[in-house]
Amino acid sequence: MAYKSKIRISMGWFYPIGIFSSYILLLLEYVLRRMLRQEGIEITGGPYITIILVALMFLVLGVVQWFRYRNWIYPVLGFLVCITTAQVAFIFPHHDTPEIMKYTYFICFIMIILFVLINWNSFYSHEKFELNSRKLFRLASERINQTDNGYTERPFSGGRVECTKDELLGFTRFLQGNYIVRVFYYETYVCLSFSMNKSLVVINEGREVSHVIIGYDGSMTVKVADKDYGDYREKLSFDKLCASLADIFSRFLDYYKSGLEQRIVTELKSAR
Repeated sequence: MAYKSKIRISMGWFYPIGIFSSYILLLLEYVLRRMLRQEGIEITGGPYITIILVALMFLVLGVVQWFRYRNWIYPVLGFLVCITTAQVAFIFPHHDTPEIMKYTYFICFIMIILFVLINWNSFYSHEKFELNSRKLFRLASERINQTDNGYTERPFSGGRVECTKDELLGFTRFLQGNYIVRVFYYETYVCLSFSMNKSLVVINEGREVSHVIIGYDGSMTVKVADKDYGDYREKLSFDKLCASLADIFSRFLDYYKSGLEQRIVTELKSAR
């Protein structure tokens, strides 16, 4: 039986899907143009319909990512790629276009490269944080099949962990260094934030998204954001999901205390 993920597809998949679809549209437009030419109808220029549709696709994806992640780099990148893609029509040979229009294409292309390079840390950090957040939620839901209760706003008490303050701080540094969570430090506790939706790069407070709070006294509290819970295909038992997340972080902490940090990374990689 084919495996089916309990979590909906990531936004990142829309780019390769959209680009692959653009090749299909390009092929269809090419076949249509050839058929019209065989019928004696004069067709000039390039595949403008495909170019316009692909350009609009990048613009729409940028806007959608803004509303999902609240990270300004995505709509800006979407706009730049949209403009650059639209100008592809002006660089075809024998196209009756002012020469300056051809130069603007290459200028926009260089701007995209510079924009990505300047903001590479934001792009990379966001993608790594989101990828590992999805793995955490997959790992948490692997053995949950009950759908007896849905989402609730209340935090979930995850019990207690046994560790010193230094062990806890070392553990959180390891998790953040591997882009598993983003850590926020407070006077009496640390907040381990993770999210499949809002970008961890832009948040200013750990409790804006899904998180696990671990006090320096060993207490643990779990909170799953409604948007993250909504990314599950089914309404899983909310209490069991929170309890599973608490067990994961407690187990990861035990790995760290035992000097088995690599098992944390390995276990996340196994999440499907």
